[in-house]
Amino acid sequence: MTRAVLLAALFAGLGLALRVANPPLPTDEAFRDVLRFYGAEVSNTRETSSP
Repeated sequence: MTRAVLLAALFAGLGLALRVANPPLPTDEAFRDVLRFYGAEVSNTRETSSP
């Protein structure tokens, strides 16, 4: 059990480090068109907008 917790903490730290080092790219216009087609709200914010 201790190994599992340590491994989970390691992966969480690695994921956080990758997230900070490599931020997501902004959506392109074709993807925004798909979101508009399905009636989703399109926003300029990348992380906080709902799909």
